[in-house]
Amino acid sequence: MMMDEKRYRQLLDDAFATVDRAFETVDPDVAEVFVSQGALTITYLEKQRLMLTPQPSPRQLWVAFRDRAWHFDWDDTRRTWLDDRGLGVDLFTLIEETTRDAAGATIQIARP
Repeated sequence: MMMDEKRYRQLLDDAFATVDRAFETVDPDVAEVFVSQGALTITYLEKQRLMLTPQPSPRQLWVAFRDRAWHFDWDDTRRTWLDDRGLGVDLFTLIEETTRDAAGATIQIARP
């Protein structure tokens, strides 16, 4: 059964707020978070962008960085966003690793 729209929106809001908090102490010249038109964008050095985009119809969160894309579903059991390919990629770990690789910055995203 597909989750209802209200819960999906709350999970997205929580994820975006959690990501935003993780960047509060990062120099904005190194990495900066923007939320605009329902999407969250992290801009790294050299203007590289990681984008988190809600996809309401399938109740997913899509992520794009460079030439890669991931589709995440909410996993109630693990209480996190996991890739839909079954590779075990967790949204927050992906953002932490991308931030380290793209900007040389170490962030720690709080888990629920």
